[in-house]
Amino acid sequence: MIRKKLCLLALLILAMWHTGFSQQIWSVGPMIHFNFGGEKPRVSYSLEVAYWNLEHFYYSVDGGVEVESGKLRLYSELQTGFGLAGIACGPVLEFNTRQGGTHLGMQGSLWANYFLGADFRLRRVNKTTYTCLGIYAKAPFASSGLDGDNDGHDFDWDWD
Repeated sequence: MIRKKLCLLALLILAMWHTGFSQQIWSVGPMIHFNFGGEKPRVSYSLEVAYWNLEHFYYSVDGGVEVESGKLRLYSELQTGFGLAGIACGPVLEFNTRQGGTHLGMQGSLWANYFLGADFRLRRVNKTTYTCLGIYAKAPFASSGLDGDNDGHDFDWDWD
């Protein structure tokens, strides 16, 4: 049991080391939200993928699929933060099989994390505001910025 925990810890440290020097990072993981508003409190489950560009100004775009009893949501958010905390906002499309219909809404989130995290989300869909408290786990992996080839021959469109 201790060996498994040490191996898992070593993998997490390796992932942090590997992504720490990257300029572009992807993350993927499950989320659980406790949704308050509307009829009665409900639990929803989702899978979210996020892309982070860390080259100049830290920005990200994420997308997710969320399932709740009688509802399916597709969402995307623009977000910014500094790695441990941030904010996000974007559209959500809800398919409601219980009441029938498809509704477009907005949601905004405040989050804090590093691999494991928590978020506070406000969602407005079909004239109803939901307060959502969530927990999640994210696995990061780097997509670029690890080559270290800074030979000065890059053409840069920045004016500064």
